[in-house]
Amino acid sequence: MRAWRVARVLILLLWVAGAAMTWWTHPRQVDYERALDAAQSGEVTAHRWGRTWNDGSDRWFETPYLTGGEGPWFAWRAADHRVYWTDTAVARDGAERITRELGPPSGELIPWRGWLQGISLVLALTFLVVLVTGPAPALGTRWYWFWVVVLIPYAIGMVFWVLRDRPWTAAAAAAGGEGEGRDRGWFGLVTAIVANFVIAILTLVAGSLLS
Repeated sequence: MRAWRVARVLILLLWVAGAAMTWWTHPRQVDYERALDAAQSGEVTAHRWGRTWNDGSDRWFETPYLTGGEGPWFAWRAADHRVYWTDTAVARDGAERITRELGPPSGELIPWRGWLQGISLVLALTFLVVLVTGPAPALGTRWYWFWVVVLIPYAIGMVFWVLRDRPWTAAAAAAGGEGEGRDRGWFGLVTAIVANFVIAILTLVAGSLLS
């Protein structure tokens, strides 16, 4: 049981690191004047142009790509690795004025992308191996945890799993593994759907407050 507890701590530390890196590098929209000032002041360490953000999957720690070629959206990375973007179409000759300062696109907007993908891969493989070959969960069936972990965004379901059920916690181990009171797969699917709605609402509210 001690080995499982150590593994649980390592998993949680990986999740915290991935969540913190994702939050820090998440592109933040600013006004055009802020972008032009960054271009003129030398703040920009990498930049790209495009028309839309391809967010990929929010199941784990995916980082967005700016796609669309020579679009009106301008994104850049500052020295502290934070990423900002703006729509240059709101200003007259907006794109041309920034291009004169910076030249063609250069650098990687999110250089931590490889680390984040590695963390996602380690967490996903750990989940699948333990769920399939490890001790039977005590508080929810394997199908319950499959839906919760796979469908809830930002790997929050993974955190819920390692904090609540076997083999990660002594309390869950004491409860046994084959009881009729375990949460079933259908309940895990419903839980994940509801969690998606709640997290989407909270994300919108937090984004509006922070902006």
